[in-house]
Amino acid sequence: MRAPFAILVLFPCLLGAQESPVFRAETTLIQVRFHVTEKDRYVTDLKPEDVILLEDGVPRPFTAFDNAITGLRNTPVELTLLFDTSASVADAGLLEPLAFKETLFDALGNVRVAVYGFGRDMTEFTAPTRDYAQLTAAFAAVRDRHLNGQRIELRLPPKRKPPIGGGNTWLYEAVIAGIRAAGATPGDASRMILVFSDGFGDTSSAPQDAAEVDREFGIPIYPVILGHRDLVARLQLAQQRLGTEEPTSAETLLLHSQEARIQDFARLAELTGGRSFDPPEMNLLVLRQMLGNMVALVRTEYAVGFVPARAEAPRKHNLEIRLRDKDLGKVRGGTRTVVH
Repeated sequence: MRAPFAILVLFPCLLGAQESPVFRAETTLIQVRFHVTEKDRYVTDLKPEDVILLEDGVPRPFTAFDNAITGLRNTPVELTLLFDTSASVADAGLLEPLAFKETLFDALGNVRVAVYGFGRDMTEFTAPTRDYAQLTAAFAAVRDRHLNGQRIELRLPPKRKPPIGGGNTWLYEAVIAGIRAAGATPGDASRMILVFSDGFGDTSSAPQDAAEVDREFGIPIYPVILGHRDLVARLQLAQQRLGTEEPTSAETLLLHSQEARIQDFARLAELTGGRSFDPPEMNLLVLRQMLGNMVALVRTEYAVGFVPARAEAPRKHNLEIRLRDKDLGKVRGGTRTVVH
């Protein structure tokens, strides 16, 4: 069994895989990114011979094998932050630029951060940057809800409906827009998206809608659930009252519905190869711990790649990473669909 990287996962997470994403490529290097875990630790010492790349269920050769922790990869890292401006992010200890500088910038010399805020529409407050002053200004704009950034119109996915009663949180539409914005950044990069929200979107859209779009880009999404502890406490109190008052109540039904919506939001991690964070509270210390987890994820990411042969009639190909020995750990991510 391979030695695991000794950084514990600090928050509950959802692991899993969905159908492969769709990505168009011609002669560029196609990469499949993934992590390997063993008992909630990151496995870091895999060798190329430990990994199998399947194309349409058949093993195929690959020409690139990278792992950041061994110093083999210098790929830029782009972290996109999506802040739900309806979820009191300004009061949650999230907008401290010094924490990002000391935890991310000082630890990763090749990381850049993009900042967006969203409600009914989305605003770009900064494109990917390492400039501390620019990041500070972006966080101030999110906190004060300035409208001087670049506005991005949010659109409903097919067959989805707008809010009834005028709700202003288009959660999954914003995630879709964030995926497309991150995927449109030129050049190769290891891309990740952190979404800070209470999970209460107001449209009929679902996490599967965002996952469908994400298959084109293969970007892992990391939902950060805000305020969940308060909902759990209210639900427990309501259930305690049911034992002495009435068999059911409108309040309990509402709280259960809200809990289901939060679990849906967390499933974005499972559907895209990311990890969900559900901290008991959000403060500066927790933020630093969470960002430390993101650094560990960057340092333990594997990438397998190949240059496809030209085809007269390009078609879809399903790619999947497997390990030759299951005792080596569990693959997280590592699936996508390419067209070549």
